Amino acid sequence: MKKLLLISVLAFPCSALAEWIEFSTRPNGDVFFFDNTRIEKNGDEIRVWTRVRYKTSVMAASSYQSLLRLDCSEFSETVLQSTFFTDRNWAKPAMATNTNAKSTKSVQKNSATERLIAILCED
Repeated sequence: MKKLLLISVLAFPCSALAEWIEFSTRPNGDVFFFDNTRIEKNGDEIRVWTRVRYKTSVMAASSYQSLLRLDCSEFSETVLQSTFFTDRNWAKPAMATNTNAKSTKSVQKNSATERLIAILCED
C-alpha cells in the first residue's frame, strides 16, 4: 500500500498540487496567475511563482513561468528563475529553465506585477 501511495505521489507533478489564482488580464489578452500554495514571506520580501498565458505567441512561446522576489517596502521585483513554454499549459518548455537572477527593477505602474504586489503586500 505504501508503494502505491508513493507511486501516486511521484506520478503527479508538483504543479498539479498548486493553486493557480488568476490576478490580472491585460488589455492585450495576456492572463497572469500566481501559485497561492507556494508563497514565502520573509519580512518585506515575498517569493512567489507566477505564470502568464499569452493571448498571442511571443517569440514562439505561448506561456511563461517565473519565480519572483517582490519587495513590498521598495516596490521592486526580481525574476529569480524563468521558463518559456511552447504550449499554453506550461507543459512543453521551449528551452532550458533560466536560473540566473535578473537585475532588480521597480514595479511599473499599471502592470500585472503592480496588481500582484498590491494583493500580496497588503498585510
